[in-house]
Amino acid sequence: MSQFERDLRESLRPRQPPPGFAEGVLARTRRSRGRRMPGLWFAAAALLVVMIGGPALWEQHRQREGEKAKAQLIVALRITGSKLRSVQERLETIQQRAIQSQLNQ
Repeated sequence: MSQFERDLRESLRPRQPPPGFAEGVLARTRRSRGRRMPGLWFAAAALLVVMIGGPALWEQHRQREGEKAKAQLIVALRITGSKLRSVQERLETIQQRAIQSQLNQ
């Protein structure tokens, strides 16, 4: 058996706790209960803020995204309208040329 195994067995060997160990743990538990309450109240307050403010923030985010999409759509429609006007003008020019060509014959 190696030294490591001996050390491991020794450290894992059951031992009796020192006298008064259980009383000391219970006393520390009683003292720490009073200290946890502010943390608990803080956690409850934070949860309440998130529950109330979360949906409002989400709605604002959705509204901003909707307004952004609306602005992008307006730009796209303006570009499309401009291109359609350009095509319409070309078609009218071609149509006028065709009419002139037929009249000249």
